[in-house]
Amino acid sequence: MVLEMARPRPIWQIMFSTHHTDVGLLYLITSLAFMFMGGALALSIRAELFFPGAQIITDAMTFNRIFTVHGTTLIFLFILPFASAVGNYFVPIMVRYKDMAYPKLNAIAFWMIPPAGALIWLGFADFTWYATPPYSVISAPGPAADMWIFGLKILGVSSILGSINFIVTILKCKHPDMPISKVPLLAWSFLSSSLIVLVALPTFAAALLMLLTDRLGVSGFFNPAVGGDPIAYAHLFWFTFHPEVYVLVIPAIGMMYEIIPRFSRKPIFSVTSGIIAFILLSIVSFASWAHHMYATGLSFTEKTVFMVGTLAAVPASAMHVFNFLATMWGGRIKFSTPMLWAIGGIALFFSAGAGGVVNSAMPLDFVTHDSYWVVGHFHLFVMGTILFGSVGYLYYMFPYVTGRMYNRKLGNIHFVLSFVGTVMVFFTQHVLGLFGMPRRVYDYPPIPEWIAMNQIATVGAMIIGVSMALFLINMLYSAARGKEADMNDPWNLGAKYYYPYERKNPQH
Repeated sequence: MVLEMARPRPIWQIMFSTHHTDVGLLYLITSLAFMFMGGALALSIRAELFFPGAQIITDAMTFNRIFTVHGTTLIFLFILPFASAVGNYFVPIMVRYKDMAYPKLNAIAFWMIPPAGALIWLGFADFTWYATPPYSVISAPGPAADMWIFGLKILGVSSILGSINFIVTILKCKHPDMPISKVPLLAWSFLSSSLIVLVALPTFAAALLMLLTDRLGVSGFFNPAVGGDPIAYAHLFWFTFHPEVYVLVIPAIGMMYEIIPRFSRKPIFSVTSGIIAFILLSIVSFASWAHHMYATGLSFTEKTVFMVGTLAAVPASAMHVFNFLATMWGGRIKFSTPMLWAIGGIALFFSAGAGGVVNSAMPLDFVTHDSYWVVGHFHLFVMGTILFGSVGYLYYMFPYVTGRMYNRKLGNIHFVLSFVGTVMVFFTQHVLGLFGMPRRVYDYPPIPEWIAMNQIATVGAMIIGVSMALFLINMLYSAARGKEADMNDPWNLGAKYYYPYERKNPQH
């Protein structure tokens, strides 16, 4: 039986609360606000690239600033906080505990995010979310670059505190009669991603500190003028941020594990294989960071090792996809809005993974390196898998959080427009990369094929923008005046209510 959850209190009553549902709502509101802010910057980038030459953005420096803040915002201020919102709200309920293990620490981790976001947006640095040295050391104007570094440092501490809280809550605070093998797969996804954060993130924290001291003239780690090595920064960066890709995608997969059994009206095909796949992804995420660096002069042996390490992620990812498809097979699927988003996310996850295999192969990577193929691949993962899984789960959790139902028709329209727009933008960018267009360019020559594909991508981005505007209207109106939800069966799945885990061990 599904447990009815207390409706959230007004925002002014929960701002300084330490209860996990209140902190989860704060994470949710903040992450969605940054999603729309970062999305607006994305639309301005695509509008600028509709034609060659300067259209809306007046100079290359401004374009680079918008590019940097767009990427930083959507990765660090939307995707990661949104996952924390879901985890904070539901993980303690899933493990049958009254709160997170460290409630005050949990609230502190959240309240680090707004000032960090303010530093990033007020600074508007210009060196991309990668902060490429030696430019970021020698030429990037301050204090914008220093504000970006401090903002990222604060966000890193927030992520580490949140990860510690998730690990302790799941491992030490779960109900005594709940073995770890019976912990829901969504909670397993947070356990896996949190362990990755604790191992990977300190490396980037060290890299940021070294970058800052280089900028202050105290050291020369990445400054070739004084004997430093910019490639060392690349190793430190990608040792953190290739595993970080899995930190982003694993919670989204966990959210799909909640949606797909529910709307297939049958249990998960194999909980054990889902757990094993999460563990494998956590391990192999550290085996492939240098596949981003094939063009930096690595030896053939080193490249081969990292190519094999990258391909090792394919079986683990395929285990999740097979689990999803096997769960749906033979089920009485109801294509409600959350299920549409989950199915769309599976299809785009498969497509993005196929593009990743190309990037992992040395001969093909040299063709696509630093081209729009890489832009399309990365964004297809972020938009097509992570955002689709996250938005699907937002629709899924909406009645539990608000006690009301969203407008189903608008939710379905939102999905269709987003799916069409995503295919138009990011599939086209893959082809654009094969036609030789480099990434991170403010202007491009008037090659007819480049112009046509950039225009297709821009139209697709505008379609996504319209869909997200409908989404915002739907969420705000429905939260205030939507139809009262039947908390036992919000989606009318029928008298026999299928539950993805044992009924004696309810998640909600």
